[in-house]
Amino acid sequence: MDVLKTVADYMAEALRDIGVTHSFGIIGKSICPIALKLVDYGIEFIPGRHESSSGFAAGGYALKTGSLGVAFGTSGPGGTNLLTAAAHAKANNLPVLFITGHQSIKELGIPQCQDSTSYLADLADMFRPATLFSKLVERGDHFSTIFNHALSIALGDKKGPVHLCIPFDVQTERLEECRIVLPQRERLVSYANYERVISAINASSRPLIIAGKGVNRSGAHKELVQLAETFNIPVVTSPGGKGAIAADHPLYHGPVGVGGCTHGDEMLNNSDLFIVLGSRLSDMTICNLKRENHPDQLIQFDVDPTFVGKILTSDTISVGGDLRDNLELYLGKIDPSTITRREIEISNHYTEELPVLSKLSLASVMSTMSDLIPYNSSVFVDDGSHGFNAVKWFNVKKPGSFVFDAYFACMGNSIGMAIGAKAAAPEETVFCITGDGCFMMLGTEINTAVCKNIPVIFIVVNNMQLDMALKGMEKTTGRIDGTIFEVPMDAVKFAESLGATGFRAETQEEFAFAISQAVELNRVAVIELLTDRDEMPPTAHRTLDLN
Repeated sequence: MDVLKTVADYMAEALRDIGVTHSFGIIGKSICPIALKLVDYGIEFIPGRHESSSGFAAGGYALKTGSLGVAFGTSGPGGTNLLTAAAHAKANNLPVLFITGHQSIKELGIPQCQDSTSYLADLADMFRPATLFSKLVERGDHFSTIFNHALSIALGDKKGPVHLCIPFDVQTERLEECRIVLPQRERLVSYANYERVISAINASSRPLIIAGKGVNRSGAHKELVQLAETFNIPVVTSPGGKGAIAADHPLYHGPVGVGGCTHGDEMLNNSDLFIVLGSRLSDMTICNLKRENHPDQLIQFDVDPTFVGKILTSDTISVGGDLRDNLELYLGKIDPSTITRREIEISNHYTEELPVLSKLSLASVMSTMSDLIPYNSSVFVDDGSHGFNAVKWFNVKKPGSFVFDAYFACMGNSIGMAIGAKAAAPEETVFCITGDGCFMMLGTEINTAVCKNIPVIFIVVNNMQLDMALKGMEKTTGRIDGTIFEVPMDAVKFAESLGATGFRAETQEEFAFAISQAVELNRVAVIELLTDRDEMPPTAHRTLDLN
């Protein structure tokens, strides 16, 4: 006699069939049935030290695989701790399935520890604005419809996080039948404005490509280069688009905005056409663009229409759908005889003078780091002054290998993301560049990496303060309240206490030695960089007037 499968069985089996190999989370009573079934179906469970980091790890896994990441937490606070990671995934179009527990439906109305119901912390409601879809599964016979819908949204044209809150008794409910439809990728293109796009590019005398995070998310690096070379158009990158094109490409003119270079920002202010590839044009990108210098026309490729044509005063030609699919289509249809190739009179020399300081300069470290690491590396960069120093000075050699979020800008996200990415791609060398502020928030995840032998190399920039906040507040208000760590951390001792190998670097030579040793050891390592506290971060353009 066949034993009927449970809802948890069907979910675990479907996730395995999609190709999910790892899940991330923290175990608890209300989520046990699903969490344990994932293991039974061959999906390795990576137990985190804080749910938010587990959510970030699932995001890193999704980014590296291009498929679904899975994170789970218990009911109540286990779920609310995942909310930040869900919003981060939404901002970065990362397909992550967040699963939270819930007390049994038959026990609704009875006060219980870690309540996820409408009587206390309704997780289904709380996740709705932070995801593309959030739903409480109230009955087993509703599961297949809701789960199929969640998968189709997470892995659909826009991609992003979804959330299911599943009561304990629903997880264990046995079903005679449960049809799961595994989504298939479709090419999503927008051809309607093709003629207008090509005509606008040909008519422009000073076009500029702004490569945003969407280039990295869609893997459109080859298509970006082909577009630039076909029309001989210079390229700049947004903070999140850093690494969309190799740093030494002759058409690359540097980063713009916060963490950008003067040369790139001058290009922004002297162009008559922006070709925007996967960028929202947030304040972090266009903070130095003067209103009177908005280009006459704007071509904006973006899978999400929310901000298309709404940020600049330019006449906008919109191209929706997947960026790589659209570029492939457009480039494939271009008639070479109709192309206007223009000469670029301006040099692409965008490198600026490094600061001269009495102690170790983070800018100088970032400017040489890519020469010290293997080509087949990914670098996940946290938010803060260290992140924007990396945006400005790090020379990306392998397109798509630099991961940075300047939009939701959640401190500590790269720690978990690097772990998830390394779990998904064990053959790559994975680095995380973080700061002492971020590290003190979520640095205990080093122990997660140690316990599961996930050899990420963490670089902790320790200047003993919340540097970006301190410098910004000092400039705009003359005050630095709450930005100094009166008792600074010792990152090496902390790392060693969690089972990692620690290195301390106060010079360029010590940093180079630590990198080579960490790569050779191939185990979890933490390199503490003691940098000059007075070094000014490249974030001064974006200040706040409190008067």
